[in-house]
Amino acid sequence: MRKILVSEFLGPKRASSYNNVLVTEIKSMVHSLTLQPSNVAVNLNEVFLATVKGLVCKLAFGKNYREQPLKGPTWEVMLDETMEILNGSLGDSFPWLGRFIDRFSGWDSKLAKCFSNLDAYIETIVDEHQNNTVAKLSDDDDFVHTLVELSTIENASGYRLTKEDVKALIMNVLTGGVDTTIVTIVWAMSEITRSPRVMQKLQSEIRNCTGKIEKEDKLDTTKMTYLKMVVKETLRLHPPAPLLLPHESLSHCQIGGYDVFPRTTVLINAWAIGRDPETWGENAAEFYPERFENLEVEYGGGNCEMVPFGGGRRSCPAMNTVLTTMESTIANVLYWFDWEVPVGMKKEDLNMQEEGSLVARKKLPLYLIPKKHMCEDH
Repeated sequence: MRKILVSEFLGPKRASSYNNVLVTEIKSMVHSLTLQPSNVAVNLNEVFLATVKGLVCKLAFGKNYREQPLKGPTWEVMLDETMEILNGSLGDSFPWLGRFIDRFSGWDSKLAKCFSNLDAYIETIVDEHQNNTVAKLSDDDDFVHTLVELSTIENASGYRLTKEDVKALIMNVLTGGVDTTIVTIVWAMSEITRSPRVMQKLQSEIRNCTGKIEKEDKLDTTKMTYLKMVVKETLRLHPPAPLLLPHESLSHCQIGGYDVFPRTTVLINAWAIGRDPETWGENAAEFYPERFENLEVEYGGGNCEMVPFGGGRRSCPAMNTVLTTMESTIANVLYWFDWEVPVGMKKEDLNMQEEGSLVARKKLPLYLIPKKHMCEDH
């Protein structure tokens, strides 16, 4: 299943479609911000949701699927409910007593309703592709078209993808590819806004590297070294999944003098690792991208000082795609616009409280005022 996800959705064969769709969604985002009334703050959570959702859905499903099932919540509410359910319940930690409490507290009925809504939504996507009612983005099939085709073919071991397999892969794309990316971009823009020094330095780099262009486009971020440091610092302080995904020990081992027995659920505190003063110094809690100028720490799990994407065989397979999406989105909103906090608020007063456990969101939406950048030099 992982191999199919990587090769058919995240691999090189999708690169051309990904770049085309990313440019389209970024153009749409910049255009919508340009049309905003002067001096009116916009909800950047909603702006980034529309952009990332459009990107993921068009690549995976061939269209945005803005319409909702005849019965059920909106797409955004359904995603929020699903991420909340995936946080787990008391029964996950204390099976005997917890499962009893889950039943009488209403958790089980909430779980069943959430699954029913999500399943109906995914069922619509699969049925439309099986009936060939979704047009192709290009000469290449979208991800679900490919899955439907694979479900008609047995692999070398004689196994054939079932409809439940296809729906499970779609759920992975929806829950893993949208929310975590949006959350991280919002945190990045929040930290950048709170630090005028970082904002000025980053905008100077983006605009100097890009020069003057006449229309919205996916900017070339390959030479924007400070942008990459800003993204890396954001992921250090705000890993989108602060405890990663639950792991399970395969055999008995000892860690720090503690016995870890087989089949023990293990949570990795990536949030604490990224803020450890012994590794990052006394300013570990400070947003300071320059710390990476002389510090070689990469994402892939080889450097255990920072593991926002996990590591090893269970690391996030979409790491490179997510980084490109984040860098391109941040580069464009900072190239085309200058940003101010709402009237009556100081930048240092921006609320930075977190909420959630599986995904650590910013507790309050990020509202900023976009000012169209009109510099003649760029």
